[in-house]
Amino acid sequence: MIRPKKLYLLLLSTFLGLLCLNFKQPTVAAKTVLNMGIIQNDRPYSFIQKNKQQGFSIELAHKLATTTKDKIKFKAYSSQKELQTALKSGEIDFFIGDKADLSQSYQSTPAFLYPKNVLFTRHDAKAKNLEKLMKKKVGLLQTGTQSALLHELSLQPVSYSDQNKLLDALAKGEIAAGILSDYTYHELLKNDPSLAKTSPNADKETKKAVLQRISDPNITASSLSFITYKRPKLNTALSTALKELSEDNTLADLSQKYFSKDLTLN
Repeated sequence: MIRPKKLYLLLLSTFLGLLCLNFKQPTVAAKTVLNMGIIQNDRPYSFIQKNKQQGFSIELAHKLATTTKDKIKFKAYSSQKELQTALKSGEIDFFIGDKADLSQSYQSTPAFLYPKNVLFTRHDAKAKNLEKLMKKKVGLLQTGTQSALLHELSLQPVSYSDQNKLLDALAKGEIAAGILSDYTYHELLKNDPSLAKTSPNADKETKKAVLQRISDPNITASSLSFITYKRPKLNTALSTALKELSEDNTLADLSQKYFSKDLTLN
């Protein structure tokens, strides 16, 4: 026969054991993983250096992750159209783009970056102002965000995979002009100074190839924001995080770092 004291201890240990089995252990919520779409080889937004993804978009995403407590992974594509398709199919959750280029089914955060654009043609071109370019073909890069702007200016956008193909099409008369971001245009001239100015002894063909800017107040800056697709909660979270990064000057500092100027001001 079990003595009363031993019976008491047995019942107590059984109760404690059952209590431990039913006690819910605290759980740590896993971080949400968000896939951000980026353009490959698109300085200064995203590029590989020292075997590591770097650039404005990359560093902004890391700052964003710190603010939202999410984990962000990157998926690279070669054009804005590929980014749009990937977003719509669910391969990525968001990317940086111009909402004006997209249908109403896409959502966007408030714009946070306003890179200026340069419309240009060759020295030997016949149309050297916006009025004469009306309804003519204008080249832009597949990575560019100026398609909606060109349509607004009554111009016909034609996309090219790189700057050399765009310039070649301009030389052959397949397009009447080209458009690049201010940063990309100046990098082009820096890498090939003959496109900006030639020596007096340069041959005629070299002089003809010199690029000429087309100045007009209608050639406005692009308005870049985070683009999402049918994800209102994500869009709200990104908007909130961007507001914080703007208020503490993180966005302005990143712009100065990668563009050498503050492009956060419209």
